[in-house]
Amino acid sequence: MLFRVAAVTLLGGLLIRTIPEWFPPRDFVEYYSAAEVFADGGDPYEGAQLLPVQRRITGNAELEKSVSLWTPPYTLVLYAPFAMLPFESARFAWLLLQTLLVSLSVELIVQRYSDNPLSPWLAQFLCWGFCPLFWNLHFGQNTAFLLLGLAGFLHFRPTRPTLAGCFATLTAIKPHLLAVFGLLLLLDAWNREGRRALFAGVAVLSLTSLIAVIVQPEVFQWFVDALRRPTTPETVRLADWQVPLLSYQLRHAVDPDRFWLQFVPLGIACLGSIAWFWKRNIDWPASLPWVVVLSCLAAPYGGWIFDLTVLVLPIIATSSRYSTRYRKALPTLLGFALVSWFGFRIGGLAEPIWFTPAVAAVLAYGWYQSCAKPLNSPCRTMHTENLP
Repeated sequence: MLFRVAAVTLLGGLLIRTIPEWFPPRDFVEYYSAAEVFADGGDPYEGAQLLPVQRRITGNAELEKSVSLWTPPYTLVLYAPFAMLPFESARFAWLLLQTLLVSLSVELIVQRYSDNPLSPWLAQFLCWGFCPLFWNLHFGQNTAFLLLGLAGFLHFRPTRPTLAGCFATLTAIKPHLLAVFGLLLLLDAWNREGRRALFAGVAVLSLTSLIAVIVQPEVFQWFVDALRRPTTPETVRLADWQVPLLSYQLRHAVDPDRFWLQFVPLGIACLGSIAWFWKRNIDWPASLPWVVVLSCLAAPYGGWIFDLTVLVLPIIATSSRYSTRYRKALPTLLGFALVSWFGFRIGGLAEPIWFTPAVAAVLAYGWYQSCAKPLNSPCRTMHTENLP
């Protein structure tokens, strides 16, 4: 496993160095500048304070709008070490880390579905052909942390629930993207292992929040103020984002001035999940792939193409169900390839509203096909939580 992770990371580092124009300084500017402003005693959510730093580190003195930070204050602990390095060194280290985390996540997910073996090399090849991973690196985004959070939780939940809960805290970097997963963590506290995972996650978030408050006691108030702040010449408020989501289309079809309408699909998804999983022992390997898909479909904001890196988990889970029946898997693999090919050709972030529904359709087809067997022959189930 370590050899594959190292090999993929090394290859990614060579690619980043060889073709730097594919990886321009984009959203990593947001994390770096926010960490620097925060360390200097400023407000990391104030566009007017971020803009001078971003002009300096990008070398663009005419930059008019800042790339604002929207992740909660406890994430500043994650970004702070990179701000200690020169910008270009920090950016390369960040991209290399994203590559490492994705390749490690793939390995953890494959091992979790070991009863339905998928070659780890094939899994790495399949996932690195999935276009959101490229866009995550292209924009310098942070979604690899969320994928590792899902993979680590899934891998360690049966035997080391406390460690699984620590991994799960990484998904709180973008709580809006995986809100259904967060809800199921609460429902999973119905049993002892679930409580251990939940308490560990709460402890980690409490510690990182405490560190942020010690550095800047007002940081959470600044975050709330940023969510309420209207659009300014330096930054665009959250409610004014044009996002590639069904929730955004719903809002603009009903009343464009009602931002809360974008949370209606998420509310429906959460209510449906509560009704389905209430007082059940959640079979995480079987349920989590669809929880991730549902979370992305119902997200109230965000949902950009790079955020969909988390769909790597359901892709591996679905592909693993075929085991050695690769001829039967061909339509599903071709479906992933076709969706990714069009995804690589995306010109603007607001375009791919079709992307998550298309991936969900391919996953549903693959899940059905892998489960289809003659009558009186039960569908093979996935590896479950019933471990000693």
